[in-house]
Amino acid sequence: MVALTQRLGISEQRSKKLHQAWLRIHKFIANVFDTTSIHGLTYLTKDGSHAIERFIIAVFIGVGIYGAITISQNTIERYNENPTVISMDRNMFFWNTSFPSLTICPHKKLNDLKVNKYIEDNPLKFPTDELKSEFKRFITILSNATYENFEDIPKNNTFGIDSEDWLDLMYNLSSIFNPEISSGTSSKLYMIDTITELGFCHSINTKIAGYNSYNWHMLPYNNTVVVHPLDGEIYALIINFSSSYELYFHGAMEMPDISKQRYTFYESDYTTVELVALEILTNSDVKEIRQRKCRFMNEDDVMMVNPVYSFNLCRMECRMRTAMKYCGCIPHFYRNRDKNGRKFPVCGFEGLNCLSAMKKEIISLSSKTKKIDCDCYANCDNSYFFVQAYRSREWFLGANLQWGINDYPKMQLKREMIFTFSDVLVGIGGMAGLFLGFSILSFVELAFFFVWRVIREFVVD
Repeated sequence: MVALTQRLGISEQRSKKLHQAWLRIHKFIANVFDTTSIHGLTYLTKDGSHAIERFIIAVFIGVGIYGAITISQNTIERYNENPTVISMDRNMFFWNTSFPSLTICPHKKLNDLKVNKYIEDNPLKFPTDELKSEFKRFITILSNATYENFEDIPKNNTFGIDSEDWLDLMYNLSSIFNPEISSGTSSKLYMIDTITELGFCHSINTKIAGYNSYNWHMLPYNNTVVVHPLDGEIYALIINFSSSYELYFHGAMEMPDISKQRYTFYESDYTTVELVALEILTNSDVKEIRQRKCRFMNEDDVMMVNPVYSFNLCRMECRMRTAMKYCGCIPHFYRNRDKNGRKFPVCGFEGLNCLSAMKKEIISLSSKTKKIDCDCYANCDNSYFFVQAYRSREWFLGANLQWGINDYPKMQLKREMIFTFSDVLVGIGGMAGLFLGFSILSFVELAFFFVWRVIREFVVD
């Protein structure tokens, strides 16, 4: 009986302490709501308020909180995803324009003397004239092989050459391409050998073509040629072509892409091409890639093979990944090692048949049945050139090419930050003030109440 009485006494004391604690908490919350500058909270604990009145006030406060949070989320999303704008600058005399870059891919890529010498040095591989002719046909077609014509490669004889050695062999048998280049500027135009999806090609006035060349070595700084409207009409000239060729025009920060337009000219043509230019630049204060939706040349973290970034290089590597995913190998004109040294298998005849069957999907990088995800952003800084007109006439001294800017651009596009972090603060603060009357002082009040008052009321006491 005594024990039961003691337990009841302890229970009553515990209930009394809990009741006192609840009263203190209620008093504390009522004090916070009565003194804070946030709208509506004082009516929730005001003496004499009806329960229905408090419920209606609570609903309106809840709607205000929901509205403030929703619109603030939209503000943050805009800052993260779409804070930039492309503006137009028409002060054409205040900037220079990059001289049109181009890539030339000759149709005749091999040197006949080198091919004959290779055949003579390997008599066991080519014991008969028939095999010699077959090899010449094979290596000639292989040197011009692209996704568009893999099916044309003779696939009845490998001649004892592994597919991983095709690129090395064609490089050793390639012709020396050394035409004369002149321009109407005081700056010199340089030609760089490069490897594209059309095989061995040669690029002029480019910053990145050398990173996709046959030789893997450090490149010296390559300064490109720029021109100004006060320079007048500037043309460059290449003379002494020895064969017909494919021609791409692109910016100095780009490479040719097999899916883009190219022009074919013959070895007996004197061709003049007039171009118009459009440049886009990106302000350096746009730091995040997700905000500007573009990449600079040095942002190569998404690249497997190349040490620099460009939109077309990214698409080329996407084709590599697609070929690896669906055919288990890559074409011979790609580098078969990534930046970490991992090696990729090079397609033999069976792999080329697989690539030929998928050529439309691989070239366009789109498919209705297969998943192809490239995630390639455009270049932040780039020049775009469009052929305004071209003329070709027969010329008895071999193929010549003249090109230049006929009409200087009247505008320049700039990608700039229009919605900054300060705009985010203004937007969120405005929504909090509109829906709840919340301000920085309200935040200080809450910090004061829930830090200092809590310590004084519940810890010190």
